[in-house]
Amino acid sequence: MKLTKAKLVAKVKAPLATSGYLYFKNSIPSAQGFFSKKLENGFYLSLGLTISRYMESEFTGSFYYSKTARWACVWGDIPTESYVRPGSLMSTEERRVYFNTENEQLRDYWWDGFDDSSIASFIEVIKLTESRLYEDRLLTKRIEDSLSVSQLKNYADEVKKLVSDIEKLNFTYFYLPEKEIDGIPPQWFKASEYVLKKQNGILNKNTVKNLASDAFIQSTIDNLSAIGIR
Repeated sequence: MKLTKAKLVAKVKAPLATSGYLYFKNSIPSAQGFFSKKLENGFYLSLGLTISRYMESEFTGSFYYSKTARWACVWGDIPTESYVRPGSLMSTEERRVYFNTENEQLRDYWWDGFDDSSIASFIEVIKLTESRLYEDRLLTKRIEDSLSVSQLKNYADEVKKLVSDIEKLNFTYFYLPEKEIDGIPPQWFKASEYVLKKQNGILNKNTVKNLASDAFIQSTIDNLSAIGIR
């Protein structure tokens, strides 16, 4: 039986919520399940799930640690270590316990989405390893110093400030989506196009979609965090 996105999300959504992750219907990144949360240092920790193309029941997950709620963005001077699978954050002994292998090189482990014990193991590994990203001071400093990250954060911050007043502006749009995307209200796409245009950013349908999604997810998480909901 083939593991679907809906079945996978249904299995992991509640357990991940206990660790503060919010689920977003996010079709813009290539993940088959997208979760994110805001950390005490103001960064976002996102978790994207990937279903195997070759093994019908298997899946894995990848963290993305940054000042934005995007996923898998490692271009420019963004540290590649900010996008990582949990197996790469585990010790040899931990991999032996959780993956039952003596292979010292194994970092890329896949879980069975139909096996409850395998799902439980995945959740345990996520809880075990996630803090190793945000407790890595060197990585955090490199992300802080990244010009590409700062630019993405600035774009999203400007969209969040502008979105409530965007309808008041006299502006002609060329890159709005033709249909609804992931329940994101149209003003987020309008604000994103406006910000990219005014800041001379790369402007096309994909950049507008990516920025709108990032800003919308950040705003949703920020608002829930502000009222104490995790």
